[in-house]
Amino acid sequence: MSRTAEPSPIPVYRPYLGPEIQDAARSAIQAGWLGMGSLSQQFEQRLEEFLELDGRRVVSTNSCTEALHLAGQLIGLGPGDEVICPSFTYVAGHQAMSRTGASVVFCDIEPETLSIDPAAVEALVTDRTRAIMAVDFLGLPCRMDELMEIADKHGLRVIEDAAHAFGSRSNGRPIGSFGDITCFSFGPVKTITTLEGGAVVTADPNDVQVLHELRHLGIDSDTDARYRNQRNWEFDVVRQGFRCHLGSVPAAIGLAQMDLVDEFIANRQQYCRAYDEAFRNVDGIELFETDWDGIAPYIYVIRVASDVRDDLMAHLKSLGIATGIHFLGAHNFSFYAASRRGDLSVTDRVTKEVLTLPLHPYMSDDTIGRVTKGVQSFFSGRTAGRGRYGGASRKAAEPADALN
Repeated sequence: MSRTAEPSPIPVYRPYLGPEIQDAARSAIQAGWLGMGSLSQQFEQRLEEFLELDGRRVVSTNSCTEALHLAGQLIGLGPGDEVICPSFTYVAGHQAMSRTGASVVFCDIEPETLSIDPAAVEALVTDRTRAIMAVDFLGLPCRMDELMEIADKHGLRVIEDAAHAFGSRSNGRPIGSFGDITCFSFGPVKTITTLEGGAVVTADPNDVQVLHELRHLGIDSDTDARYRNQRNWEFDVVRQGFRCHLGSVPAAIGLAQMDLVDEFIANRQQYCRAYDEAFRNVDGIELFETDWDGIAPYIYVIRVASDVRDDLMAHLKSLGIATGIHFLGAHNFSFYAASRRGDLSVTDRVTKEVLTLPLHPYMSDDTIGRVTKGVQSFFSGRTAGRGRYGGASRKAAEPADALN
């Protein structure tokens, strides 16, 4: 008797690495210049065009963690300094700040967007505070204008961790085209990938040379030669530097991904709207207040009661549907147990409620249907009330008619 095949597992992430991406990588390998080179510069220039930068510059790195670390080094963070950060983000950002010698101060988030709360930030400022690290959760922009006002008032710098928000806009402006210093991620599971990679965007052209030195061993005159696929054999080392530049093969992959970035973003917006339409009237699920217009969603997150989340994850796993948790509260990690912190009641609540569902390019109707039906089947017959998390009612979003 024949056995019905099990459906393929649905991962939380699946990067697009189709033939045009593989061809780009192959061409870069065959060219023979594998380190930082002309393709690295071309990728930076392509990012500047996409982000609609006017006078701002992009410096690529081998990860967003290193981009954040270089941003901290650039503004002179060191021992005795404090950086106010949301606890609710991936620990890479906290580690990047800690690596400078500065201390992390944990701040609460807003319940509506799960991004850093400006009022909570200002309450934590002391004479040791040197910077604010803001995070654009899920692709939703944080309240950067208010954070910049706080920074200006107290003489602080603002480092925006926009790892989730490449392609998002705030009041019509691309993330990265305003504010102070912005860092992006092009890691394996981000909206576009260079396999591993990141970038720093700075408003000050004088920062570019410093960032070039910081990312490549403190060498003063290496980048221009490498951008011509050459080596400079005579140079000076002018500062403590690191080795975190972006090589030619990752840059080639990034350039090929940029050819598809608008399509990737449109995909993700459409799938998020389809999820919203399926979950809007499901008792027990809290959605974000957005129609996804102008948002480049990196992940799709719902909030559920803390006492049912594990059961929901197990239910979906039984159906071959992977889930994730973005994020744990970093203030609970042993390494940061002694870190100063404000009230974190929102953080403590949402870390037990958030659940990430699959979202990646070119999801099929069948995949979307399996995820939505899997979630709906779990909540069928349950009586958990909506609105229990204190969020506003969802605005209606247009349904997605086609998912390919």
